[in-house]
Amino acid sequence: MKKILSSIVIIVFAGVVTCGFLVWQRYEANPEQIVPYPYFHNYSVEPMKPEAPILIIGDRMGEYLSQFKVNLAETISVNLAKPIKIQSIAKKGHALHRTLHQLKSLVQWPQIIIYQGGSEEFNETKFFPSQMSKIKDNFNLYKDDRIETILILYPWLSRIVYAPVNRVPISQSPVLVEYNQLDYLKKLETELLLFEQQLVELVNLTKNRNSLLIVTTTPINLDEPPRKICDFTSTTELEVEIKDLREMLKANNPKEAYKKSGDLLQKYTGNGDLLYIHGQISKRLGYLDESVDTLLNSSAFDCQPWRATHLQNSIIRKVARNHQVILFDFARMVENDYLTGPTFFDEIHPQNLYYEKAMEQLGLVIKGVLKL
Repeated sequence: MKKILSSIVIIVFAGVVTCGFLVWQRYEANPEQIVPYPYFHNYSVEPMKPEAPILIIGDRMGEYLSQFKVNLAETISVNLAKPIKIQSIAKKGHALHRTLHQLKSLVQWPQIIIYQGGSEEFNETKFFPSQMSKIKDNFNLYKDDRIETILILYPWLSRIVYAPVNRVPISQSPVLVEYNQLDYLKKLETELLLFEQQLVELVNLTKNRNSLLIVTTTPINLDEPPRKICDFTSTTELEVEIKDLREMLKANNPKEAYKKSGDLLQKYTGNGDLLYIHGQISKRLGYLDESVDTLLNSSAFDCQPWRATHLQNSIIRKVARNHQVILFDFARMVENDYLTGPTFFDEIHPQNLYYEKAMEQLGLVIKGVLKL
């Protein structure tokens, strides 16, 4: 009997020691972080105090939008003795993870923050593909309100709760990467997951600092075709059919082309070229809603990431809706004029008149919020 009891004690003790070792090993392998990002910034940002009550943030799209901050200030300042100041820290190459890192260096937060971005989220490596399943599992844990609350109260528990992930170091200067088709498709879900979680963190940061956040969607040039068609969506037969559709358009026969492209869409799904040509045919016939929706889907099925797409804008709208954040739907504003003539002056920037119009509408929103 004593031998049996001794054996049980030894087994239990060995189990406790083994579990303790595994927990300690997990604790040592994990950083302390409430949000389980698979990357870390290995550079620091100088503490910054904003010089204005309104701050524009984002990537190259925010940087370009900031050129019209004088227009915004004029709209807001109509009844003020002095024009309101607006500052921008938006910068080309600053995807949302870099913007967040910079915001955390603020020693004082502005009254209002305007976000315009989403167009350069695929420019850098932010995770290792081999870690994608762990990344997804960790974020599923983070999305549990109970776990998030516990981690906010006791951040050190994150070192035990999350599965250890090999994290990517983010250097001070962006290291641009080129995606091939397989890399892009493999990483797409995780990239969008990170973008959404970063937006949610931006929302939480601004709320905790008593700043008002305004998020904006990014206009997409619907006349720019996809740069890369995903191989799995195309066949030799379909390529011939698309060529025929283009010939029909050249021959000014959009009605017959519309019927044929519609039938092809029932047979082939997810081909960016087919979606693009159907959208252009719909435009020729004056079907605004169908044209815009189809062309937006065409951008989402581009297998070469080079701009914001319908996917990023859908996430921006979703986060704004779910977290009661003010949304300025810049993309929708431009899309509504799609049939009136050229809405863009280059591949990614709308014509300046739309920025001027956007600043006027944004200014009215801010005047209402500030009760000016």
